[in-house]
Amino acid sequence: MMNDEHDPAWTYPAALRALWDRSAYDRGYIADPFGSPDSAARGLRRVVALLDRLDRPQERFAVVHVAGSKGKGSTAAMIATVLTQAGHRVGLSTSPHLHSWRERIMFDGEPIDEPRFTDLAHRVITVAAELEQDEPSLGAVTTFELVTAMGLDAFAAARCNVAVVEVGLGGIYDATNVVMPVVAAITRLDFEHTAVLGPRLVDIAVAKAGIIKPGKPVVVSPQSADALAVIAAAARERQSPIWVGGRDWQWDGTWREFTAVGPWGRYAGLRSNLPGTHQVENACTAIAALWCVDQAGIAVTPASIAEGLASVQWPGRFERVTDWRGRTFILDSAHTPAATTALAETIAAEYPGQRAVVVLGTSSDKDVPALIRPLQSVTTEVISTRSISPRAAATDLVAAGVRETGLTTEEMAPVAAAVAHAAARASDDGLVVVTGSLFTVAAAREALGLAEPDPPIPGV
Repeated sequence: MMNDEHDPAWTYPAALRALWDRSAYDRGYIADPFGSPDSAARGLRRVVALLDRLDRPQERFAVVHVAGSKGKGSTAAMIATVLTQAGHRVGLSTSPHLHSWRERIMFDGEPIDEPRFTDLAHRVITVAAELEQDEPSLGAVTTFELVTAMGLDAFAAARCNVAVVEVGLGGIYDATNVVMPVVAAITRLDFEHTAVLGPRLVDIAVAKAGIIKPGKPVVVSPQSADALAVIAAAARERQSPIWVGGRDWQWDGTWREFTAVGPWGRYAGLRSNLPGTHQVENACTAIAALWCVDQAGIAVTPASIAEGLASVQWPGRFERVTDWRGRTFILDSAHTPAATTALAETIAAEYPGQRAVVVLGTSSDKDVPALIRPLQSVTTEVISTRSISPRAAATDLVAAGVRETGLTTEEMAPVAAAVAHAAARASDDGLVVVTGSLFTVAAAREALGLAEPDPPIPGV
């Protein structure tokens, strides 16, 4: 085991370069996304072996494990914020990040600082190199596996008593699926990463249900009948109590004020700081998970739930910014058809009768026509763009998908130029919507002066 002394040769940019050097598909979310289940399972054995060499940090705090296709980040943020309001020391691990790798490891709502991130990277990468040398049959440790281990190690060192861990991709073979949670949460499922998870919703449900652990409860957002059947079967097989939205808990109202009724009783007068009807669904899934956390002996009060939901921050999810001319920019990382449907419904509810100029940039594996169709009701014009993500779809491919729906589009990159052009096309009090991927939204936030990205990675 290495010591924790700072190595002056390891700077923050050097740490980023070391992580970048190991990145691959989806920044290494799973070991071998296009390989066999055996090779993917080897990735989990590799993560366990790495954590063993770090003295099993994942066993030193309670964990809430969150999977899903849409809303899992928002739900994880809600759970973490409520737990902080309840007086706990809380770690939050999410991915990908908007602007900085440090966002992937958070304490009580704040990203880890650069020096600690750098030292963690040095520590974990050194241990990983030793593992690779001693046990070459396990293969090379990926970027996402490293950052997952870094987060768990950081939470243990900071003496967190609870951590909220968001799945990277899928669930069953995800690097995070080495934790033993007090509760698992599965948010609404949709078609995503079909080349990896499978073409059918039931295939995706199998992957997500992989986070259910024997005897541990699972809370599930409302799902299609076939997806729920898969998840329920997995829960029965593992003798895990299952609680389902719409069946075991209900809600009424809007994000500005709603009531949630479930096994916890009746919570009235709640408000979500994240706008949209879909965020009420996410909030109630969070409440169900928090009820299970409280049942496990980690105290959560109704007051902390109300305060946490009303104060949660999660940038890039129906985030609104108004410029000096009165134009409103809506930044939303919707990247599935269900998510863009929720986005369109929220735009229509918040800005009835208005039409937006949409800036759309997606990943290369997305069905662009399916993404953009829900937004036809709130826009007449789309600017097709591309982020700097290595997995971003080319602007001409995005534009071709938009044109399939009958909408007109122009092609423009980078994202900053597309946002500026959309602003010029909008009226003084008009709407500009930036959506399609987290990377596109991140670039727009930076263009609007809302954040600064990480420093350039040397040699990249």
